[in-house]
Parts: sequence; C-alpha cells; structure tokens
Amino acid sequence: MKILIKGATVVNSDDIFEADVLTNNGKIIKVEKNIPDKADKEIDARGKHIFPGFVDIHTHLRTPGREDEEDLVSGSKAAVHGGFTAVCCMPNTTPCIDNEGLVRWVIEESKKIGLIDIYPVGAITKNRKGKELSEFGAMAKAGCIALSDDGNSIENSSLLRRALEYAKMFNLLIISHCEDKSLSAGGFIRESFISSKYGIRSVSDISESTIVYRDIALAKYVDARLHLAHISSKKSAEIISEAKKTFSKLSCETAPHYFTLTVEDIEKNKFHGNFRVNPPLGEKHDLEAIRKALKNGAIDCIATDHAPHSAAEKELPFEQAPSGFIGLETAFSLAYTHLVKNGILDLKTIAEKLSSNPVTILGLNERGRIEEGFLADITIVDLEKEWIVEPKKLLSKSNNTPFMGKKLKGTVEYTIHRGRIVYKNV
Repeated sequence: MKILIKGATVVNSDDIFEADVLTNNGKIIKVEKNIPDKADKEIDARGKHIFPGFVDIHTHLRTPGREDEEDLVSGSKAAVHGGFTAVCCMPNTTPCIDNEGLVRWVIEESKKIGLIDIYPVGAITKNRKGKELSEFGAMAKAGCIALSDDGNSIENSSLLRRALEYAKMFNLLIISHCEDKSLSAGGFIRESFISSKYGIRSVSDISESTIVYRDIALAKYVDARLHLAHISSKKSAEIISEAKKTFSKLSCETAPHYFTLTVEDIEKNKFHGNFRVNPPLGEKHDLEAIRKALKNGAIDCIATDHAPHSAAEKELPFEQAPSGFIGLETAFSLAYTHLVKNGILDLKTIAEKLSSNPVTILGLNERGRIEEGFLADITIVDLEKEWIVEPKKLLSKSNNTPFMGKKLKGTVEYTIHRGRIVYKNV
C-alpha cells in the first residue's frame, strides 16, 4: 500500500523540516517537498508533526500468565495509541520468559497480531531466581533482543560478571534492575520527610545508586554492554554521567513518572495505590536531576515501564498495592507537556529519547529516522490538541495510572507500522 503524507513537519533527532513523505511496501521511498505521486491513501498532515515511530525499551505485557491485566493484543493497541511501533517485553511473566520456546512464541504471536513489533527480553537467570544463568544462545537464536531479571537485581556479583561475559558472545544487551534489596528492605515509599511524617517503611535512594555503581564497574571491567533500567534518583544520574566520560558501552533510561511526579504527589493523592511504583517516586531534587540528565544526555531514553495491574489490586491500601503504572498511552504527551512546553527539551531531543536512541541501543536496523530507505514506522501528532486521560480513552486492559483525569497536550493522530496505518484518531 502506498501512503502519501502531505505537508508535515518532519522531526528527526538531528533536524526539523517541512516535507511530504511517501511510503510503499513498508519503506519510506521519498521525503521531499511537493511530492506529485498518486497514492492509495493520502494523509493531510499540514500543521502536524511526524516522528519516527516510538520504540519502548521497557514494557510489561503480562503475557503469559496475567492476561486479565494485559495481553499481546491489548498491549499492542495501547502501544499504537501512544505512537509506539516497537516494544521490548520484559520476562517477569508466569511462566517466565527464560527459554527459546517462549521467546519464539511471543514473536510468532506478535506477528499474527501485526500492529507492532514485539521483541522479547529473556531472563538472565532461570525463573529470575538469580541462581543459574538461562540459555542465552538458544534465546538469542530464537529472537531474544536483550536480557534482564527486571524486578530483581542480580545479587551475586560473580554471577552478574559471568552473565555480562556470556551475553557478549551473542551480542545481547544486559538490562539491569538496580536495587539492593537488603537496603530497600521491603519499603514502600522513598526515604524522605513524608516517609518519616507518616511512619511508612521507606526505601533509600542508595538502594538504587549502589547497584548502579557496582553494575557499571563490572560491565566496564569485562567491556560489556550495559543498560540501566528506570533511573529515578539524583545520585544514580550523577554516577552515570561520570561513568559515561570513560565507558561508551553504558546506556540508561528513565520513565515519565520520574520527571513529572515526586513523593509529595503520593501524599497529595492520599496514598492511592496508583502512586506506588518501584523504584519509588523521588524527591524534588531527584526530579530536577532526572530532567537535567535527559537534557545533557546522561539519560539516553524515555521508556514507559508500562506495568498493568487490575483495579482491585490498586484499590488495596498503599502498602499492599502492587508497584507500577501503565504508560504506553501517555508517555509522549507527558514528555511534550512537561519537558518541551516547559523549555527543558526540544522536539529533536524527544525524537532522540523515544526513537533514535532506543533503536541504536537495541541494534534495530532501518528504524529511528524519517528518511528514504528506512522502515515506514511513523507517528503523526498534533502538538496543539489537548486530551484528558480517561478510562474510556485508554486501550490497555488496565487503568492504573496516576495521571487519570489530567489534561495533557500533544495527541497521536496516526501510527503507521511498516507502511500500514494501525491507529488513527481523526
């Protein structure tokens, strides 16, 4: 199918310009002004901006095992609603994605659905127990794109060293969940004045930063690629910024809630379970440090850490509610509303954090740019249009978001995946 997008403002990570975009057979074949070609479908994009399709390096699709919270179909629909054309699904499922059979099954099912590309992240250790390494080679052969025990840090430093060395053999990225559980000690909220005020068991920011430091040291020692998940604290951002001066194989991400919310928002919202997340929301100085690290490049990606949970679970008392928020459908709008509109980042940097950097880190070829010869993965947005986050507007099976009822700027009008329109809101 040939699609002609007329009059758009194209946003790449290194340039913004006016152009038409013509796609055919899943590829971008022309990017220039006033393309005269006829097409099967023409989209009037005057006044709109088009980005390379967003790529989420950190998504929980709950399949297999908790299809009541999310499945591959609903997760794919949520992704395209948010402008994402590819996501990496984490392995903390039941059963755990720690073998080639499940890796292959996820890929085959995602192809049947056909809305986005879903890339499985395999578990570093069998059943994420931190005891015995999974079969990296078999999972890599099946199509696994990276490895993580997300939700758990690898406590045994010797085992992590072996994992980093083993992953190098298959060019697999290790994605590290940085949490020293002997320091977090089952806490529910960031150690702060508010945790003391209410006597809530807390989590110190050093539970994250000490593992950040250790994992960087090990990766640098064995010269292996390392990606740090959901960075939330000023201490961690400072360690990463310093490490990047001498270690080029290091990358990291943060999630929208760490540059939009603080521990004070938990108190303001009466400790509702929708505000519980791991790592916990930080203090104001953490939020400011995360924004600064996004601006100066210390943090490479904005990932959603999309984590669906049932309403019944999130209605439990704060200490009993599971951690995590949905995020695929709000990530771009939150970044635009809180970072671009506030003058912290520009549009090119948003394209970098949501598309080109994840593509580079994951080694996904032919993605991440609006350019001739690249895959026709395209997100068309109206930056002036506002929307309110409401259950009826969300396509995820779950509604657990702390942003419910919030008015955000920037709506996704079209998502095009491999030359097919997979979502439209016009």
